[in-house]
Amino acid sequence: PFDDLLAKGFNTRQTDVRPANSVSTAFQLVAVLFQLQSLQQFGGVSASHLDWTMVPYVRKSFYKHFLDGLNWVEKDNKHIDLTTNEIINISINDDIYHRAPDAYNYALSMTEKETRQAVEGMYHNLNTLQSRSGNQLPFTSINYGTCTLPEGRMIIKALLEGSIKGVGKLHKTAIFPCGIFQYMKGVNDKPGTPNYDLYRLALESTAKRLYPNYANVDWSGNAGYDVNDPSTYFSTMGCRTANGYDINGFGQLKDGRGNICPVTIILPTLAMEAGNVEDFMVLLDEKIHEAKDMLLERFEFICSQSPSSAKFMYENGTMKG
Repeated sequence: PFDDLLAKGFNTRQTDVRPANSVSTAFQLVAVLFQLQSLQQFGGVSASHLDWTMVPYVRKSFYKHFLDGLNWVEKDNKHIDLTTNEIINISINDDIYHRAPDAYNYALSMTEKETRQAVEGMYHNLNTLQSRSGNQLPFTSINYGTCTLPEGRMIIKALLEGSIKGVGKLHKTAIFPCGIFQYMKGVNDKPGTPNYDLYRLALESTAKRLYPNYANVDWSGNAGYDVNDPSTYFSTMGCRTANGYDINGFGQLKDGRGNICPVTIILPTLAMEAGNVEDFMVLLDEKIHEAKDMLLERFEFICSQSPSSAKFMYENGTMKG
């Protein structure tokens, strides 16, 4: 749940981390959180709606740049004194900022620049930080594409342009994070929808860099999601892992949930072993029950562990329930 961890701060073994107060700091902490979480779990870690998550921090950065603009660009006695709560809840396109057009344009330009640099820093961090095995990167994924707020659109555009640009001196394709563009009816699915231009940019990135992948927010398996709650939008970890409907009270919530173990049933192999449809169905039924038993064994092992075996997760509530 990146929303809570960035807004409230979090604890580590050695110290605690304050809440993020700018978009650049927020993206740095995203990389740190990915690293910390990956050290204490099996498998990959995903941000389920990074564009929405970053909106408050774009607004915080914009406000700082706007104050600088009032002081050095506008050069008058206008002053806007907002509380932190007001800053994160007021759009960067609000009339209160347009009262000083020169300062507004300065702040917008500087915020866009800061966001691009923050995204580039995240891409480089997630392609250089090592996992605990010491010879591979933490498997990280980010979902985005549905936020139609100006701040969210700025984030999506920066993520896609960063993907297209690549990393390092040779501008190599970033292996991580795995990008997932959330395709949603009425938001980015056809011309005239608010984020269709960003969907087209995503297609360009996929053509050039393989990423992003695509997740259909409106598919039948995600029925009942809350259109007003991005944490219930269909999202994935990598190209193959997703959370289904939770029967224990979380519903379509995606944050703070995950799969306990991957089990693969190779259907072509079963078909070759069976030789006919009837025997295939018998074999498939056997393998499904074996897969269920494997998952239950893994679940029981996880339940037997002490909270101290995953202290970061326990102290910061990264898993729901």
